Amino acid sequence: MPFYDFLCKGCKIEFNISASMEDKAECRIPCPECGSTDLIPIYKAAPAFIKGERVRDCPNSSSCGMTCPFACG
Repeated sequence: MPFYDFLCKGCKIEFNISASMEDKAECRIPCPECGSTDLIPIYKAAPAFIKGERVRDCPNSSSCGMTCPFACG
């Protein structure tokens, strides 16, 4: 099952959870803190790697998801 990132509208916590695509589509994923299913999906950039190149330290990795020009060298 895939992992999803959510922000709970009720208690305002961010969490990552493994759930089926059907549960996500039907809004059946509960917040682990308060149990609410009123969630906002959070989309994060996946790191991109170029075959054969080493990843070096990215000064913006926390905000860009390692997809900026500094990610691969």
